[in-house]
Amino acid sequence: MEEVKSFLLMIQFMTRIPINKALPCQNKNFKKASAYIPLIGIIVGMSQFIVYKLLLNLISAEFLSVIMIIVYVFITGGFHLDGLGDTCDGFFAFKGGKDKIIEIMKDSRVGTYSTIAVIIDVLIRYIAYVKIINMDFGYIIILAPFIGRISLALLAYIGKGAKEEGSGNLIINNISNREMGIIFIMFIVFSYVTSEHLHVTYEILLLAICCVITLSFYKLCKDKIDGITGDNLGAINEIVELVALIFLLSI
Repeated sequence: MEEVKSFLLMIQFMTRIPINKALPCQNKNFKKASAYIPLIGIIVGMSQFIVYKLLLNLISAEFLSVIMIIVYVFITGGFHLDGLGDTCDGFFAFKGGKDKIIEIMKDSRVGTYSTIAVIIDVLIRYIAYVKIINMDFGYIIILAPFIGRISLALLAYIGKGAKEEGSGNLIINNISNREMGIIFIMFIVFSYVTSEHLHVTYEILLLAICCVITLSFYKLCKDKIDGITGDNLGAINEIVELVALIFLLSI
């Protein structure tokens, strides 16, 4: 029962799926729930996959791609896209100290770099989804967000908080070796299940690439703000998910 509550807590935290259940929300609860972060990627991917299967032979690839993007934004509430935009605004629109960068990232106004980042993200998704639809590579729709959330969990695991407050602090530096071990086991199981569509070697290579990207991104965050925020977690999820889409469609 406790595991179910932990899973529901993470769904409630990272998606807009209406759980509508009062759950304990202390740090220890999020620590335990963090093991389920990659499963959120599977839920997001499965939601898109169902739409993909239902509409595959009914509408054009271009329109279906747009609908899949809308489903992604609806399920996540644009949570990670917003993090990508805020990160780009803070890191690239201002050359200054940590406090000012964090202040810019917290600003609700949308800046130039944020707009550019979100447009590029959506364009890459659109092109990737059209190609997936035309090639009937539906498994990629599930695998990419799964890998993206693994990178999010990894960044939260290795990183330290750059500010004292913020929803990101509920999981930043609050993931133990146990939770990361569970996440690694999830990857092994998922790789085995999808091995019929993609050789395990490619999945391991993709994970390695994404780990390198995550570590490099953490170095950038440390240089900019001496740590990470929730926005940075959203940004790494988007970056790695896009890299996964490009990689999987290129092999």
